[in-house]
Amino acid sequence: MGAFDAVKGAINGNKAYRTHVNGNKLASDGKPAEAEKEYRKALELYETSIKQGTVALNILQAYAILLLRMGEFDKSRDLMQKMAKMKTMTKDTWFDLRIQYSIYLWKMGKLDEAIETMGRAAAYKKNGTVYSTLGMYWVDKAKETGVFQPALDANQEAMEYDDEDASTLDNLGQLYEAMAEREADAGKAEEYRAKALDYFKRAHKEKPRQITTIYYLARMYHRMGEDDRARKLLSVRDTLYFSAICPVPREMMEALAKEIG
Repeated sequence: MGAFDAVKGAINGNKAYRTHVNGNKLASDGKPAEAEKEYRKALELYETSIKQGTVALNILQAYAILLLRMGEFDKSRDLMQKMAKMKTMTKDTWFDLRIQYSIYLWKMGKLDEAIETMGRAAAYKKNGTVYSTLGMYWVDKAKETGVFQPALDANQEAMEYDDEDASTLDNLGQLYEAMAEREADAGKAEEYRAKALDYFKRAHKEKPRQITTIYYLARMYHRMGEDDRARKLLSVRDTLYFSAICPVPREMMEALAKEIG
């Protein structure tokens, strides 16, 4: 593979990244079908760039992220493992790679390993992504085990970092709703539900198109008998892009809409 191939690889890698970014914009603008087309184009360009020998970490990392979002989990894992062996790896790229790999582990149902991997990333530094993603993992763990304190601790620490972060607010909404469902004392359960509702409302105000918040808040309204509010929330669902790593798949959203009628 010669120098000319390397140049073509770099060109195609940059073209793939621009297409990828355009897909993100279309998804944010409420055009999921168009976003999907751009993502598919980006995948092809990334793959061509790889075959032409690109070794640019920013291109490889973006490709690995898109593979996760498109449900190509094993392919993303293989690429991340390849990146981990590269001599050009920096501490910051290691940090980002650990976050990405933790998402892969989470999708594979390896929740404890995902928490451990994210913990290693957090030992290097903490940012909003670390706090909110680790908080989500701990909420999933709490739902699985019924042990809520670690999730409360993790998400309260996240709130101290940023009390307006929509993902953290959503995490706490899900956590208090799960606590309400397991609480035997009716008064305490109602208190938890009120907290869950407040956190979901705050999350929705901060990020109106956050899929998990739309789903869980609509479900709460439905259970409260406020179906008009639930329908209004769900009315935007056709404009949302459901990636393969979204905790709420489109099928769940559609099933709730059908249930409400």
